[in-house]
Amino acid sequence: MKSKKILAALLAMTMLLLCACSGGGNTTAANNTQTKDTQTTEPADNGGDTTEPADDAGDTTAPAAPAEFDGKLKGPFLMTTCGQSTGSVMCHMAAVQAGVTSTDEHNLVADDVATKGEGCNTLIITTGTSGKGMGAAGTDIDFEIERCTAVAEAAREMGMTIVCAHIEGMSRRTDANDQASIDAILPLADVIVCVEDSDSDGLFSTYAEENDVPIIIVPDALSLSEYME
Repeated sequence: MKSKKILAALLAMTMLLLCACSGGGNTTAANNTQTKDTQTTEPADNGGDTTEPADDAGDTTAPAAPAEFDGKLKGPFLMTTCGQSTGSVMCHMAAVQAGVTSTDEHNLVADDVATKGEGCNTLIITTGTSGKGMGAAGTDIDFEIERCTAVAEAAREMGMTIVCAHIEGMSRRTDANDQASIDAILPLADVIVCVEDSDSDGLFSTYAEENDVPIIIVPDALSLSEYME
C-alpha cells in the first residue's frame, strides 16, 4: 500500500512537470509569433522609395543666352514694329546699306519666329505708333503689344539679342499709344537703339543708365548701318 502511494505521488509529480513544460512551450510559440508579426508590419527600407524623382530636363533647360554686346548689332536680323509705323522699314534699309541680311515683317507672330527668324542673331522691334498703319492693319495698341511681347519671348528662346528701337524722332512720341509701345518693349531689350531726336529729353539714355542696358544713339536711321555687321 505504501509503495502504491509512493507510485501515485511520483505519477502526480510527473504530470505536473509535463504540464509545466507544455505551458512553457505554448508561451515560447506565442512569443515567436508576436515577434514575427512585429517584423512584418514594419516597411522594408527601399532606396528607390526615398530617391527624389529626377527633374524633367525639358522643364529646367534655360533659354539660350544672347551673345554679349560688343558695340555692334549682329546680323542676320529679324524686324517688326510695335505700332505699325515705318520704323522697321527704316531699320531694314540700314541693314541693306550695311550689306547684312534682314527680314522685316510688320505682322510677325510668335509662331513664325522659328521659321522666319531661322539663323538670325538679332530681333529689332521698333516702337512709336501709326494710327493710320494700325487702322489699315485692323489692330490696336493692346494687340500690338501682346503680339510683339510674344515675338520677343520666342526670339529669346532661340538665343537672339532683343533690340528696342525708336528711330523716327519725336513725331512718334506724341500720344499715349506711342508711350505704351515704348513702355512695353523697353523692359524686354538687351540693347536700345534711338536717334538723337527721339532722346531729346533723355528718355532712352536715362532708362539705359538706370537699368544698365547698352544704348546706341545715332543722328538718323540710316546711320544705324555703321553699327550693323
